[in-house]
Amino acid sequence: MRRTLGVFPQTRKRLLMHYLPLNEKKLKDLVKKSKHYNIFPIFLPNYLSDAEQHPITDLLTELVEEADGYLSLASDAEIESLLESLPPGITMMIGRRPKFGKDDQLRRIAIYYVVSEIQRSYLSFKQVIEDDTAASEVLKIYLELADRLDKDGFLHIDSRFTLHDGGIEYRDHILHYHQLLRREYTSNPNFDFLGRFLRYYRKTRDINQFYVAIDHRRIMQKKYYSQIMEFDTWYGPSFDREGIDDPQAVGLTIVKRNKDSLFELTNSLDRTEFFWSYRNGLKTFQIEEISDDGYRFEHYYFNKYVHSERDILRRITRHIDGSVKVYLQDSYPKRKNSYMPEEFKSHSKIKLWRIDGDIDIDSWIRLISFFYKSNEMIIDYFNPKEFKEMFEERVRDFKEWKSKQQDTKEDS
Repeated sequence: MRRTLGVFPQTRKRLLMHYLPLNEKKLKDLVKKSKHYNIFPIFLPNYLSDAEQHPITDLLTELVEEADGYLSLASDAEIESLLESLPPGITMMIGRRPKFGKDDQLRRIAIYYVVSEIQRSYLSFKQVIEDDTAASEVLKIYLELADRLDKDGFLHIDSRFTLHDGGIEYRDHILHYHQLLRREYTSNPNFDFLGRFLRYYRKTRDINQFYVAIDHRRIMQKKYYSQIMEFDTWYGPSFDREGIDDPQAVGLTIVKRNKDSLFELTNSLDRTEFFWSYRNGLKTFQIEEISDDGYRFEHYYFNKYVHSERDILRRITRHIDGSVKVYLQDSYPKRKNSYMPEEFKSHSKIKLWRIDGDIDIDSWIRLISFFYKSNEMIIDYFNPKEFKEMFEERVRDFKEWKSKQQDTKEDS
């Protein structure tokens, strides 16, 4: 028979107050490290089994095991009471009726209890406002940067720094932009502004001086920095038949879905990525549609994927295949926050079809389009002009289109 916390009166009392007595120093250290590496609390579970042993992995694992130990002593009623005290977003991630064993469920509760504790103290605006260079984590490592700070605390940018829209590269580290340069002051950096800022810096740095505020509370080792990109509807060129055999016509194109789209009723997608690369006479083309958070099947996300090869010397498309990439629920945010060709790798890939030989372009486009049924972004990429003429409003803003249809009926 499983013991309850009744054997530990003080611990039991604290649990009934919806609290597990985890090591406070370890919690504070994990908050600090998570901010250094720009890891938002909800993504912490991704680092429990990190293959490359991320700097937060050991500390996070220790806290989860500690929480799991307390939960193993709790009664069902006590666990239920604890669950009811957690934020709705956390309990949603845990799931109330899982299809796995009791021990697995307790560990999952332990994981997300730690997430909730980190989330509770992750961001203090009081600390943001009182950001004191005397306690600067940046200056502890690079004291010489104190000479680059002006009287207002701005960092004077010069050739020693490399600006990215997600941070400032200096020697072996990434300096974070100030917290108030983040979207809604809480999320990722304001890429729209910072991207334009750095482009103007590159263009005019010989005649202008540039300064920016940094976050002295955190600093990241450069090897753990990953570029995060956010896009509007379009990023990159549309398909060009004339350039299909041009070895220079390569790169990434991203088409975002408008959430008012008619097709959102069928399959909830975030975006579709199209990536061309070239090597040794072959152009490789890859397409992957990126499912949105809610488009999940049990604990899996399924993303349709196409791979194709074009022999530009013979001017033939010699190969195409279609698959579905499978991602696990806990690690899927890594895929959503990465982009070809540096995308997070799938758990598995299920191959569905393949053609080798000499595939004419019209058939090639038609096969791809129908494989991606209910994905209007494919049509938008291959023929944006026709897409706009035929589908623009109905696909991009179905609510507005329906409203106009109704007004037309009433007028007639």
